[in-house]
Amino acid sequence: MGNWDSVLTQPGLGMLWDGLLVTLQLAFYAIVLSTVLGMLIALGRVTQGRRTAPLRWLLTAYVEFFRNVPLVVQLVFWGFAVFSVEVVRGFFAPLNAIYPNAFIAGVLGLTIYTSAYIAEVFRSGLQSIPKGQMEAARASGLSYWGAMFNVIIPQMLRTTVGALGNQWIGATKNTSIVLFLGVADLVFQAQEIEAATFRGVQAFTAVALIFVVICLSESFLLAQLERRLGKKRGKPTTPLTVTQVIRTQA
Repeated sequence: MGNWDSVLTQPGLGMLWDGLLVTLQLAFYAIVLSTVLGMLIALGRVTQGRRTAPLRWLLTAYVEFFRNVPLVVQLVFWGFAVFSVEVVRGFFAPLNAIYPNAFIAGVLGLTIYTSAYIAEVFRSGLQSIPKGQMEAARASGLSYWGAMFNVIIPQMLRTTVGALGNQWIGATKNTSIVLFLGVADLVFQAQEIEAATFRGVQAFTAVALIFVVICLSESFLLAQLERRLGKKRGKPTTPLTVTQVIRTQA
């Protein structure tokens, strides 16, 4: 296994730290943006009525397309096709003072890919809520969106937090693929260390351990969130009545 100074002393330690910061930022943006986008897609897909049928078809096509295209292909498309267009580079130019285009392309690729999966998690969660919940909420005087945000979505989040957490952890691990775009993340820095010191085992073992720590930390936080939601609202798999939901939010 040899000498570990290549990753435990400078400059290797500093390179891994810089890569860790980039990886954490990629994961944060991808998780937040894909969760918001996934929720919007799911809400659009569970709408009813003929007038929203084209929207449902469009969103279904979005989900099926981006779930069935490999992530590497999507990242390369964003990084080397979309960002080769001058108009696109000009649009994102104000962000270049903070992030290079390769980083932005990585965030976009990870966000869109993950949002397709998260949308399905949310959609299945929304459809698992008994229709009587919506009917009762509407009968109590709430509008469609009022019932959705005050009654249906809170219950849906309680039942989907486990599956949602899996997608968040998956998004974190997928940040390692932005290496293809030249983003200086953890894996990129490990390659640089290996090239400079010929200590590939040490460099990539350190990266693997760092990812394990990150993902275990996410799992712990998600378990705490799941336990908190279960404690706040009772048994986690039992749908609440409209009265119970409104009472817990009061």
